Amino acid sequence: MTQDIPKRLQGALMRIRGDHPFFGTLALFAELRVTDDIDTAATDGRVLWFNPVFIDKLVTNELCGLVAHELLHAALQHVYRRRERDARLWNIAADIVVNGMIRSDTAYELPEGGVEVPSLAHLSVEEVYEQFSAGKSKVPSITLLDLMPELAEREGEGVPANEHGSGDDCLERDKAERLERHWRAALQQAGAVARRINKGFGRHGLGGAREFASATSAQVAWRELLWQFMVATPYDFGGFDRRFIHRKMYLEDVVGESVEVAICIDTSASIGDRELGAFSSEVQGILDAYPQIRGTLFFADASLYGPHEFNLASGIPAAKGGGGTSFVPFFDWVQQQELSGSQPLCIYFTDGFGSFPLSPPTSPVLWVVMPGGLQTPGFPFGEVARLQDHA
Repeated sequence: MTQDIPKRLQGALMRIRGDHPFFGTLALFAELRVTDDIDTAATDGRVLWFNPVFIDKLVTNELCGLVAHELLHAALQHVYRRRERDARLWNIAADIVVNGMIRSDTAYELPEGGVEVPSLAHLSVEEVYEQFSAGKSKVPSITLLDLMPELAEREGEGVPANEHGSGDDCLERDKAERLERHWRAALQQAGAVARRINKGFGRHGLGGAREFASATSAQVAWRELLWQFMVATPYDFGGFDRRFIHRKMYLEDVVGESVEVAICIDTSASIGDRELGAFSSEVQGILDAYPQIRGTLFFADASLYGPHEFNLASGIPAAKGGGGTSFVPFFDWVQQQELSGSQPLCIYFTDGFGSFPLSPPTSPVLWVVMPGGLQTPGFPFGEVARLQDHA
């Protein structure tokens, strides 16, 4: 079937644009190159790379599937989002999600050897990775990795796909943020085009997929989101933190203010030692980042345990729990505080699966949810942030 390989790739792109305007628009933001440095196909987060011998063996429907596969990896920022996670396990998780999208939303075929786990394909990549790293799901085998940040480095382009070895290097972070903005704009434009011509995001609505939401939501660390609750006067920018100007986050200086916080850690049976350790680490992180905090700390399953003193000097007490899950006892306590004239900032670390109170508190609430936890629309009140960096 030997043909002009660049022409075959362009033909696949033309077919994709005709079949799926969403994917076709994304392709306008990508660069396709042919190389012998890889065995099949790969992406470094910006460029889509293809081995000419490999793609020459594929029929058109398989080639379209392969291009869509690498395109989704790049657009959903799978190289960048890996961060410090295991490369092989992350690649498997990303392949499962991407291949699930292609199966669900296109009529394209996938080249032989692709990894597919339909029962996990609806999750975000972080959630699939968590399933594997926690031993909750069997890890399928994979022979070739296609998330390869080093490909650009071979040509001296230095795509900042992850943060290995970069530490606090400002240049690397700047490159990573530019790449993130590039694909975020691509996803937004692709969605607008698909809506305008009323052909959707694929046969079953890719726009509602959890992985799509993960890539298009602002990737702000939840501790930064906490600032929005702690700042007393959000529209007075006299003392904003200049470190975050480039993210358009103007964070007020709250040093010296005393912030009242009520923190509850879910210790129900669905929370394992790994998750509990991550929650405790985050609580300690709050104390380290915000020494002006004062307040109370609880543990809760179906019952409430506490309050415990909560400040930089007190440390974190031993957890208690192990039963079912109910959020009601903690918010009953919060409502009692409200009746006495107090409105603490409430932070609840949980997987989100449990019984909610019938009426929300008037106090601000931030849910910090572990990977694989309840989807955001399932929380009846409060703001939701997700832990994704504890792999």
